[in-house]
Amino acid sequence: MYPSDVNDVFRASRVAASGLKSNRSWMTMIANNISNANTLDTGVRDRSGNFVPYARQVPIFSKILSEKFRENRVNSDVANGVRVKEIKELKGNVKKVYNPSHPAARKAGTQDAGYVYYPSVSTSQEMADLRIAAAAYEANLSVITIASKMNQQALSLGRGG
Repeated sequence: MYPSDVNDVFRASRVAASGLKSNRSWMTMIANNISNANTLDTGVRDRSGNFVPYARQVPIFSKILSEKFRENRVNSDVANGVRVKEIKELKGNVKKVYNPSHPAARKAGTQDAGYVYYPSVSTSQEMADLRIAAAAYEANLSVITIASKMNQQALSLGRGG
């Protein structure tokens, strides 16, 4: 292996490690979404004093660009991994159910009196996302395993055996 090849192997491990970290964050958000699928009281109230239901969280990913790319020294799309750029809360599409006897029902005198607003979390959607995140996590783990084996082979060849 030439020095640039070794750097590529290390970079592959670095990129895959950033993928592991990002996918772990995504899976944590999914677990949080599932556990709060029925959370009506987040501790936040609207202007009328009504409960604000839990908002589904999703990650926004972005590339981690290399220093050379940022400084315009390289004219290619050289990425050094991925990161969670932000966590977006999806507040729309809440489920509205008429249940005036529920403690979280909207107060009388408001336009939505008697309605309970449930989070817009779909457990089946979260489970589908979890399968995708887990598959991506496993793929990144495979890259790290293969890169490690390549490094071991290179060291073995370098020692003459």
